[in-house]
Amino acid sequence: MSDLRNASKYYWHYLKKYWFGFTMTAILIGISTACIVIAPTYLGRAVSELTTYLQQWNSATTHSSADLGNFHKTLLIYLGLYFGDAGTLLIAGLVLARITAFSTGTMRVGLFRKMQRMQVQYFDSHSDGDILARYTSDLDNIFNALNQALIEIFLAVAQFIGLLIVMFTQNTTMAWVTMAATPIALIVAALVMKKAGVAVNRQQDDIGRLNGYINEQVTAQKVIITNGLL
Repeated sequence: MSDLRNASKYYWHYLKKYWFGFTMTAILIGISTACIVIAPTYLGRAVSELTTYLQQWNSATTHSSADLGNFHKTLLIYLGLYFGDAGTLLIAGLVLARITAFSTGTMRVGLFRKMQRMQVQYFDSHSDGDILARYTSDLDNIFNALNQALIEIFLAVAQFIGLLIVMFTQNTTMAWVTMAATPIALIVAALVMKKAGVAVNRQQDDIGRLNGYINEQVTAQKVIITNGLL
């Protein structure tokens, strides 16, 4: 729990200045979710209106009054909703990518300044590979998580809320079944995250040792050979 609290403080320190970008992203994803949830209803209307047109066109009494105007309007709205979904997701992705690039760049600068303030004892007790892993592997993982996971979280929450609204509107029983299954899914996800966290920490330790071996053994050996000391 303390690690989670410290991580939350760390991210809050670097991400709080981008509150406007996050707010804009949440609004855009909300619009995207609304488009993707409403679009199927217009598809159903388009099919119904096309069916009505064909029935009128095949009837001798209503053949002259058959009109595709309503079908075309509904189809245009349907296509507009899907284009709106794609456009808002694209803009949200660009905004988050910009936030991620600037925030991780600031994290690198902050980490470098932190290293400059560390005592010599820290560098004596940590291998070069472990220190290098902080700048490379760790920050790359943070960059990938912010760039990919954030928009997925926004989308998942927005779509869950949107689908619940639609389900309560269409079928209350199905909505309550979904609500009842949600805690089970959250518990399973928490267990998977706990196991994955242990594996990721072990992986980062291995990467640090590997970087240390490469930097201290392989690279140093090349320097020795170059200087003719071997």
